[in-house]
Amino acid sequence: MQQESGLDTLGVDQIPAVGLPVSGIWIAQPDTRADARIVLYVYGGTFSLNRGPMQEIVAARIATHARARVLLFDYALAPEQPFPLAIEDVAATYLALLEQGHDPSRIVIMGDTSGAGIALAALMSLRDQHHPMPAGFVALTPLVDLTFSGGSYVTNIRSNGSTSDVELIMTLAFDYLQGADPRHPLASPVLADLTGMPDMEIHADVNDVLYDDATLLAEKLRSTGNTVNFYEWDGLADTWQRLAPLSPQSTAALARIGQFVRKQTSVQAQSGKADAESLISSYQELIKEFVQPHTRDRVDQIFEWSRAHGPEWVWPFIQRRLKHGALVTQDQVERDWLTILFTQSSDAMLLLSASRHVLLSNKKALDLLAKQTPISLKNGRLFGTTERDNQALQEALDTLFKASPSISNRAVRLEGVNDKMPTLLRAERLRQESKGRGVPPVVLLRLLTTPDALTIDEASLTTWYGLSQKEAELAAAFASGLSLTDFAAQNSVSITTVRTQFASLKTKLGASDQAAVVRYVLQAATQSSFP
Repeated sequence: MQQESGLDTLGVDQIPAVGLPVSGIWIAQPDTRADARIVLYVYGGTFSLNRGPMQEIVAARIATHARARVLLFDYALAPEQPFPLAIEDVAATYLALLEQGHDPSRIVIMGDTSGAGIALAALMSLRDQHHPMPAGFVALTPLVDLTFSGGSYVTNIRSNGSTSDVELIMTLAFDYLQGADPRHPLASPVLADLTGMPDMEIHADVNDVLYDDATLLAEKLRSTGNTVNFYEWDGLADTWQRLAPLSPQSTAALARIGQFVRKQTSVQAQSGKADAESLISSYQELIKEFVQPHTRDRVDQIFEWSRAHGPEWVWPFIQRRLKHGALVTQDQVERDWLTILFTQSSDAMLLLSASRHVLLSNKKALDLLAKQTPISLKNGRLFGTTERDNQALQEALDTLFKASPSISNRAVRLEGVNDKMPTLLRAERLRQESKGRGVPPVVLLRLLTTPDALTIDEASLTTWYGLSQKEAELAAAFASGLSLTDFAAQNSVSITTVRTQFASLKTKLGASDQAAVVRYVLQAATQSSFP
């Protein structure tokens, strides 16, 4: 299917949605299974406009990148159907999906502009009624403050000569509220209690009038202990309603959203949450008789925080304790609990200091290190077993341990002796919570010893780096260990052609050498390697 503007909907099917309290369409690739993950897309139309063809294109991109079924549906529109009827429609649609047997852990809710505010308000309503939360939430340039208190409404204002975008937004917002208090929690979610929300991802443009809404929302979520990824762009669409070619930034943002949806709804994520729940129950039962009465509330907070954040946040959680101070009894509880949570994780993980000393490791990581892998432990420090692998590991860690690192994660492939037992490492510098308190930086290292089974999404390579389909195939094959000569033979093309394609993709990746090509490709793979 092709739109008149030339914007490609990537061959998706559109099927009318049935059995829901509202009308809508399912958007998905033809081979998508009926039980695939679901994205509930609440489109933005400044509370009063019907969904447009551009939002169908956005939905098609999300469906393709997330390998999901996207539900693009209608809801109550102002002024005929004012606040809070649209919120009620979104909540009712989500509950209808649950009644049809869909697992909430396989659903992500997404909204753009005003749709993000409506969707977030619906989530708050569902939370307050004790309904199960979805696996995640995505806010694309969200409008979540109808008091319009953000400074970007002034600094980023745009005018068409007769009226400004801010005047238009305010007029339609007043039609939506029709006398209701704009400070009402459901009208301006950024002013509300946002505890207990699912993991969130926010995308905003620094030049948009809604930029401060997104910034305030991210800050509010973090202050209430929620997990949120905030992406700031320069070049996103100023509206997702108007039919116009997608900018490279918009294209990349939609690809990143697709990866977030896959991560949040993957089997791995679900099993990790189940493991954490089991550990919490066991450990709480184990220590309850030893917790002193005056520390019980604090200990309960510790468990709730850990329940929400999981093993990745071990070190920031320790830093949080240092920041706020703790009694000895609390210190013991936190240390014991975090050790259990980390060491029993299903992922092979190590916490490393800048000197490569292993601060904490789990059983799976130690089991892998005991095998013939390209890395080993010597006197408590991590080394590559060959000079080449040791140098690659050192370069990755040097980048992450810089005083002000420009990037927070790296992917490294180590080959080992005679290229046997290759290992993919995903290194991530964890956010430092206790600024100014002398807390040293730390890197979380994940070990994946079966990179051949890792899914390298060629579509993501095309989206992120602008590779052609042939270049993406070559990049994926090369990162998986196939030589240029073997690739040429397998595809019945000349080695000269392959080398020309490789030179082109290396330029597009900004890679200085072949090792950098592998690093960039594996970086994309580790961001989107969830089933």
